Amino acid sequence: MPLPPLRLALALALTFAGAWPATAQAQTQTQTQTQTPADSDKPATSPLPGTEVRRVDDRRPAAPTTISLWGRPVTLTGSWELSLERRRNFDLNRGRDRDRRVREHEVKLEAGTGLTPDLKAFVQIVGLHETRHTQGTAGAERRHAIERGEMWLQWDRLGGGHWSLQAGRVPLVDRRAWWWDEDLDGLRLRYARGPWRLDAGLGRTLARLSSSDSGIDPREQGIWRSWGQASWRWAPRHALDAFWLFSHDRSGQPVAGTTFGEDGAPDPDDLRAGWLGLRASGEWRRTEGGRWASLVYWADLALLRGRETSWLPGPAASTAGAAARRRVRGQAFDIGSTVSFQLPLRPSLTLALARGSGGERSATRDDNFRQTGLHENKARIAGVKRLRRYGELLQPDLSNLAVTTLGTGLRVLDNSSIELVLHRYRQVVAATTIAGARLSQAPLGLNRDLGREWNLLLAVREWQALEFTLALARFEPGAAFAGDRRDHATSVELVVGLNF
Repeated sequence: MPLPPLRLALALALTFAGAWPATAQAQTQTQTQTQTPADSDKPATSPLPGTEVRRVDDRRPAAPTTISLWGRPVTLTGSWELSLERRRNFDLNRGRDRDRRVREHEVKLEAGTGLTPDLKAFVQIVGLHETRHTQGTAGAERRHAIERGEMWLQWDRLGGGHWSLQAGRVPLVDRRAWWWDEDLDGLRLRYARGPWRLDAGLGRTLARLSSSDSGIDPREQGIWRSWGQASWRWAPRHALDAFWLFSHDRSGQPVAGTTFGEDGAPDPDDLRAGWLGLRASGEWRRTEGGRWASLVYWADLALLRGRETSWLPGPAASTAGAAARRRVRGQAFDIGSTVSFQLPLRPSLTLALARGSGGERSATRDDNFRQTGLHENKARIAGVKRLRRYGELLQPDLSNLAVTTLGTGLRVLDNSSIELVLHRYRQVVAATTIAGARLSQAPLGLNRDLGREWNLLLAVREWQALEFTLALARFEPGAAFAGDRRDHATSVELVVGLNF
């Protein structure tokens, strides 16, 4: 049920009041998100009005197409991306032929205009096409969809001051995507002055996202979220950030004995939780006697507290049973640094450690950390393109997991890079699940050693309109898996992007 206007205003006021102080916001997302050296070599262009918050990898033409509509200039941009992926042995058993080939097309069309000097509008439509071929399965699986992307109005200089208000489907962008990298229906308020910056808002999903959906995803139904990021740039190239997210699932639980229809059961879990976190990040550069090296560092800390209500299956598979309630507790950190040397090919070394708590998971308590559900875990390390921080193949969430990362990279040509990264995985507590992982084989829950993964990423971005990415990955399972389920898995992905 939507909040009445008064309650909505009060919720927003409480969100914003608790967020002071805020961080400085510059003119582009690449500048506002506390750049690392990898982000700062070539600032991303942002020609559309009001698009200060952009993903690090988003690129658009420096001179986009502009048309006149009702006497106002409208800027038109977009992108097309083709992804070809081959997945092999994801069940860690060479005796079964279950390899998969996936081809994806994504087209984004965008339009932005200034309605008044302080009022801007932006609309984005996304078209998707996916084809999957799986060994042992006849034919191919195909999916077509039209999705709504960012769609918002933005009022700048509210009251003639340093505030702006954005309403619609707004982008939540964290440059490391550890907290969020998602679009949400909602209201956001931003403030920027000097070294301070604030970005906070409130929202919930109001309509279905994709034409292939019959309605709002049950996992998103009735969830109110209040989020924020407050930052202080305490020195050039150094910043402290505070993050918070409060999520309240108000979709409700079915009454015991309820029988479900053809649409199936609703979301079985209602979570009421809060995430609080801090980040220190920045870059040191040696300038005396010439710059010979730079060091980028980051340190993320997060705390999770909440309660979850779940309904249990009834006597029949299509009926609901009694509800169970448990406390949710967890904590996580992700720390690391990258050293880049000012030598030919600009070699770099990266060392990082991340850990999400694990522990009891019972009917009354869950000590396993959970990420926000808005995260993507993608960031630049030392190259020109973002990569998946915890592995291109496994892609786990940071829950009951410790990940040690060692990487090296080279910059080639003007704006291209090659990186070799090793990830080592261990569960905090031996368990039979790996949160978010893409493997179709589960560990036994008797040993914490999940294995290791090698990633090789080549990114070529020499042209404004065209780019290529090649990602090779190999996962070598550890003793956590059964003895006859330890064959390595591999994936190869080629991505071609065109910006217009």
